Amino acid sequence: MAMAAPTPSASCCLVGPVPFNDVVGAEDDDRITPPEGYGHIISTLPTIGILGRFVHHQYQGAWLLHERIPGVLSFQRRFSPRPGDVLLTSPPKCGTTWLKAMAFATMGRAAYPPTAADHPLRRLNPHECVPFIDDLFSAGHDAKLEALPSPRLLSTHMQHSLLPASLAENPNAKIVYICRFSGFILPSTSRAC
Repeated sequence: MAMAAPTPSASCCLVGPVPFNDVVGAEDDDRITPPEGYGHIISTLPTIGILGRFVHHQYQGAWLLHERIPGVLSFQRRFSPRPGDVLLTSPPKCGTTWLKAMAFATMGRAAYPPTAADHPLRRLNPHECVPFIDDLFSAGHDAKLEALPSPRLLSTHMQHSLLPASLAENPNAKIVYICRFSGFILPSTSRAC
């Protein structure tokens, strides 16, 4: 049974983040042309092919898929953080979905009590509640971020070195990072007494 999503006008009075799909709509897929004008930068980057089909470029010390570079460049140049924004960061396959669900439930606790039958996480995937900000910029949908009321809860797989200066150098920026420990132990050359 599908639950009705709150309207954007009703969400203006909520405390906490509003699910991204409730504001912009899942069917609101009016594709905007992805960011252009970065071809000259991309063509100068070191390039490797992985498995003969995945082209990666090295940009600011990180290897990124060719398709991701325009979004990263656009994000770095055009993102304007708001007070109260929270950015969830993680490498792929390190608990991103879990982190999104936990952060959304925690930040939205006042607006969406955990036992509420209409809780957004009961009807939406955490990725539909908390967007990947670099995906929005890659697809040219960065204007949709402005539709989100504050505080915005956003996510990325970008490393800290690739974040825009408006976030990385902002002492008021709220960045939550999760990673997975690989379990290997480096050999020690000295022993603690």
